[in-house]
Amino acid sequence: MDETYWQKLQAIFDEALGIPPAQRAAFVAHACAGEPRLSDEVMSLLDAHLAATKKWNQQSPVVPPFGGISSPYKTGDDIGHHRIIDQIGVGGMGVVYQAFDSRLERDVALKFLPANMHSKAESRQRFMAEARAASRLDHPNICVIHDINETPEGHLYITMPYYQGETLAARLKRGCLQSHDALAVTIQVADGLAAAHANDIVHRDIKPANIMLTQDRGVKILDFGIAKVANIHLTSTGMGIGTLAYMAPEQMRGQEVDARADIWALGVTLYEMLTGKTAFDGDGASQVVEAVLTDDRAASISDCIPPALHSILSKAMQRNRNARYADIKSMLEDCLQIQASQGTNLQVTRRANHLTKNDNIAFEWEPAFLDIIIALLTPTLGPISTKLVQRQARHASNIDQLCSALCDLLPDDITKRSFAEKMKLKAAMNTTPPAVNPVNVSNPSNHLELTPVQLAKLESCLLPYVGPIAGSLIRRAIATSGDRDVVCQILAESLTNPAEQLTARQKMKSIMTE
Repeated sequence: MDETYWQKLQAIFDEALGIPPAQRAAFVAHACAGEPRLSDEVMSLLDAHLAATKKWNQQSPVVPPFGGISSPYKTGDDIGHHRIIDQIGVGGMGVVYQAFDSRLERDVALKFLPANMHSKAESRQRFMAEARAASRLDHPNICVIHDINETPEGHLYITMPYYQGETLAARLKRGCLQSHDALAVTIQVADGLAAAHANDIVHRDIKPANIMLTQDRGVKILDFGIAKVANIHLTSTGMGIGTLAYMAPEQMRGQEVDARADIWALGVTLYEMLTGKTAFDGDGASQVVEAVLTDDRAASISDCIPPALHSILSKAMQRNRNARYADIKSMLEDCLQIQASQGTNLQVTRRANHLTKNDNIAFEWEPAFLDIIIALLTPTLGPISTKLVQRQARHASNIDQLCSALCDLLPDDITKRSFAEKMKLKAAMNTTPPAVNPVNVSNPSNHLELTPVQLAKLESCLLPYVGPIAGSLIRRAIATSGDRDVVCQILAESLTNPAEQLTARQKMKSIMTE
């Protein structure tokens, strides 16, 4: 057979792979018209490929959570003292509903677990033990477990907090994150994992789908304790390609898993945040496994990201776990050092007044004073406090506005009151209060002036839909037009869903007329 024949065979085979299996024979017959030998060769290769794919899928089927029924509950159904509001997620690890807790009068999330995780008494006991261990984790970046229960039919479910926001997986469908935002998410996940590892709990299934970005810009790790009970490895049930792509090599080989598996998975997740692409992909499980075990994806993006972040990626994504970070705290420390250097550069730039015309600076805050506020917030919000304080300081034109904005990020009234009292005291003790600068939110020629509070509320309104670019979209819209209705229309058009556009437009118009 000559080279032309092989090239043609390869081209037809590759194109046929993109067609549903039931339609491939007709496509091949048309593409190979008059060449029966070529047609037979292509079909033989396609049959072999399909058989191999089925074999992999049979080794790791996704078991429906209710023994074959994908979602037996609907809006209005009662589960104990919980009333179902809506289904908000479904996957290999179960179905998740938003529900209303009538006893405590709050929204919660109910996660029903796959049938394979509670079909045997031994599995149920292991799950209960792991869930009890995970429920003891008290950290702002870990989704806590409120309760474990089961329906009269024997379906196990977990009661968890309901968070406004979206998963990192949903956010990444809109593209990659800015490097500083990817770093901030990584820091919060690493901080949560450090608390878990300190209690001898390894997550085993860190991936974008298990990371929640809340509406207040926080990060929550989901599904602690579940992955270990599922005994995830290459041949386990409930395991699909979505998990394989983030699985450490030793985990794929069925070896004993320790905290370094979470370090690998967080590195792979950071890669995806920076590039917008899955680090290891393929048409089937076999290709994903081969990519994880052989490809050096971190090296492939060395020219696309800051060297410091590339160094973290390279160390976290070492296939030999002995060459990775020894523990998650070491990775966290490197991330915090990078974030601190970015913060220093930002402060120096501002104090030198090298500001672009689009920067909305309301107050020339003293870095030392902001450091004091960061120290007050860190015990509650963790390392992300630095970024949160710097972001809110950009929009606040006095102490009261900054205090109010930061209080909105805290979890309860007691914590808010305590923080406000301490912050006001520190402000009173500060002998060099920063000088006030006028708020410059728009081009003077367009005659649209908004207060820092309005800007912050607009950003919070758009954030669940468009993510971290909300602030940039708002500045651009204000620079484009001085008419409030036009600005609302421009911002609403950044959303794809018509219903969401209408809701967002009404909220934004209300904010701008306050």
